[in-house]
Amino acid sequence: MIKFRRILAAPLLLATFTAFAIVGLACGTDETSVASGGVERVVDDARIYSLNDVMAAGAKAPKEYDVTELPGAVSAWRVIFQQKDFEVRLYPDHGIAVGQGTEWADAATGEDAVVVGDDVRWQEGARDRRQCNRAASTPHSGCNYTARYGDYIILGNMILMCEGANSEEALKSCRYFIDQMGSSSS
Repeated sequence: MIKFRRILAAPLLLATFTAFAIVGLACGTDETSVASGGVERVVDDARIYSLNDVMAAGAKAPKEYDVTELPGAVSAWRVIFQQKDFEVRLYPDHGIAVGQGTEWADAATGEDAVVVGDDVRWQEGARDRRQCNRAASTPHSGCNYTARYGDYIILGNMILMCEGANSEEALKSCRYFIDQMGSSSS
């Protein structure tokens, strides 16, 4: 009888552990909504942003991209704000920005971004999303291309990709730019 209970107890214990693990993972934090340093990466503030909001914050020299091949996007722009590059992607609403834009922003930002070659997801403006990093003694042909945009924030219907050597630096630039957008609308 004791052997029989041990045999039943092991699968029951395993099933209980598995159930708790699944519930724990399902209820865990959403890594895409908060980045390192506590900066919120996904914010639904119920606003519908436009290029006018971006320009009112002091951004300059907009360059418009053709968004035909960028799913769900209404428009996309490269802008310069305080000598840093930003890419602004506008969507009809927050849900579409998150649902259709996140994967495409992930592919173009950060250390794992694909910025050269046939595997670049969206070819339009691909040159603007990369930068050449080479050692001091390396000839011009020895360029190592990396992502210009270290990270991004989704704010309302807008995905804002921000220049930075790493995620922390990029998110700091994003946050400052967004703060200036907020102060320009008051």
